[in-house]
Amino acid sequence: MRPSKAAKIAATRTLVALALGGCALLGRASPAAARASGIVTDNCDSCHSGGDVGQPTLTLTAQPATFNPGDLVTFTLVLRAPSIRVGGAYITTGGLGTLQTLSGEGLKVNTQGLTHSAPKAAVSGAVTFHFTWQAPTKAGGLDLGVAALAGNGNNAPSGDSPTTGHFQWVFGCEARTFYLDLDRDGYGAKSEGTLLGCITDTAPTGYSALDGDCDENDEKVHPGATELCNSKDDNCDQQIDEGSSPVIMWPDLDGDGYYKSQVGTSKTGCGNVPGYAALGGDCNDADRAIHPGATEICNLLDDNCDGVVDERVRPRCGLGWCARQSTTCNPADCHPGPPAVETCNVFDDDCDGEIDNGVCPTGFLCGQGVCKPSDGAGGAIGGSTGGSGGHLGGGGSAGNGSGHTGGDVSRGSGCVIAPSPGGTIERSRSRGELCASIFYAGCLLGSLIRRRRRG
Repeated sequence: MRPSKAAKIAATRTLVALALGGCALLGRASPAAARASGIVTDNCDSCHSGGDVGQPTLTLTAQPATFNPGDLVTFTLVLRAPSIRVGGAYITTGGLGTLQTLSGEGLKVNTQGLTHSAPKAAVSGAVTFHFTWQAPTKAGGLDLGVAALAGNGNNAPSGDSPTTGHFQWVFGCEARTFYLDLDRDGYGAKSEGTLLGCITDTAPTGYSALDGDCDENDEKVHPGATELCNSKDDNCDQQIDEGSSPVIMWPDLDGDGYYKSQVGTSKTGCGNVPGYAALGGDCNDADRAIHPGATEICNLLDDNCDGVVDERVRPRCGLGWCARQSTTCNPADCHPGPPAVETCNVFDDDCDGEIDNGVCPTGFLCGQGVCKPSDGAGGAIGGSTGGSGGHLGGGGSAGNGSGHTGGDVSRGSGCVIAPSPGGTIERSRSRGELCASIFYAGCLLGSLIRRRRRG
């Protein structure tokens, strides 16, 4: 059964509330010039491609490996790839504790986290960054997110390989795992994402201490739910309609499991009467591919019978506020909207691929939609609710230390949930249907979006 309109609205609100990382920007990357200096993002997939350097890997180690509240911890981030020449990274803790740079490591404070100050040259197939983190005085869990790019040094976005990673610790307490609960039914799913916390903690908003949900898009489906005659596994026991009470079924002319209207002779059963269905809502009972449970594709038809044609599947273009979708299934018919004045609001208003850039006076950083004083020494990120957009920034070969403004670590886009020009809420798609990005702590609790489905 397709989600109700109310369920869709609830799911949208959940995504806005839950993304651990910043929701990145909509649409495809523009061909604007790259930056040598990194900017805030949750992934570089939309701009960089080709993968000439091979599949990158990330490792992150802490010194000391076990730490306590109030400790100063030194982290070592290593980005490896078979043919990597340069690399860059964006690092965030979602505002927990204080990230600090170390001299000579090529990192700088940038809005919600640390970014590279210039593409860093690889040594023996790896790019290494060292930085410190001041733990808060209260015990808790640390979720350290990284968006990184392994570049081939050709001063262009082609041939590079982006990657992301999340690294978690608990400090000052016994660990407990919480599971992402997108539909807020009290049960999470390990496959959607996990978060470490203290065993004495209650589940953070958008998470549950209980695992096992088999459908995070339906709050009525979870372990312990009542099994209904609806062709679904309501109680997540890997069986469908077992032990459910028979219901009245109506003629299903195309045999897709949904009837169009309660017309004709009804029968009693539970999905086991040929030519009849217990579920209604079919908007075309002459086409098996069209019904409420179908996947919407770009074909100028309402495949899933929700009253909207090609929702969220048409080609998109533009960044940030300028993001639009095509009026047809042809990308050539997509035209970005006009940019607005950039303000401190955790969004890319001027559509340049970077969030909140240049909006605060000298000595201030934009965080949580407010210009806050910078400590001026490479440090305070504290209090940021994350949020990302823009792209990993950078470019050019860093081998000579000159920080060229080419494109190896350049800008791009990911995913955002943002108002359309008409005022409705739409979801863009970058690395899949949903991006509950992982760096925007307010928009994770992010992805968001998605973050993208990860175990």
